[in-house]
Amino acid sequence: MFSRKEVYRLYRRAGLGTKIYLRIKLRICPVLKMETYFPSEGMVVDLGCGNGVFSNLLKLASPSRDIVGFDLDPKKILAAREVHKNISGLEFRAGNIVTLDFPGADVFSLIDVLYLIPLAQQEEMLRKCHQSLNKGGTLILKEMDARPRWKSLWNLFQETLAVKIIGFTLGGKFYFRDRAEYTRLLESIGFKVTAVPLDKGTWYPHILYCCIKE
Repeated sequence: MFSRKEVYRLYRRAGLGTKIYLRIKLRICPVLKMETYFPSEGMVVDLGCGNGVFSNLLKLASPSRDIVGFDLDPKKILAAREVHKNISGLEFRAGNIVTLDFPGADVFSLIDVLYLIPLAQQEEMLRKCHQSLNKGGTLILKEMDARPRWKSLWNLFQETLAVKIIGFTLGGKFYFRDRAEYTRLLESIGFKVTAVPLDKGTWYPHILYCCIKE
């Protein structure tokens, strides 16, 4: 696993806002640990990639990965492209991931995205991921769990501030599911699911679902 310093070096020419966001992200979210659950090569489609932080980290950690990131916000897509210009195997595209036809992939990632999407559309997207994955492919889903309760309430406060007051992320209502709900849904679609709690040492109930298409 690479270090925070390597990530900061990658963004040394980014704007001040992006640099501040990156430092906060690396402190409150276990993105470096999350990367280790991804295959070291293959086609990765990062749905809801935002300004490209995680997509760029995936490429930095393993150049053998081919990565395409999609996001609804064209401004964030432009910011993502600025970090890694003309890097082979890394691309960012603007698009609505709810209505988008997904390309074939070895890995799909949804990192803190689904909670902003209505429940019925969440299921549609997860089914599209399953259909578009190559056999033996992986869906990596990162969300917030409902437990511990105090961490869940703290996260709700933070998200309300970021989404509804500051407007940092596009969205309105929140559509959270707990671990049992996600596991049942993903298994019903056809995934073999492993839930990995990643909240130790943080104030947030981070949880990762590693889902294999059998």
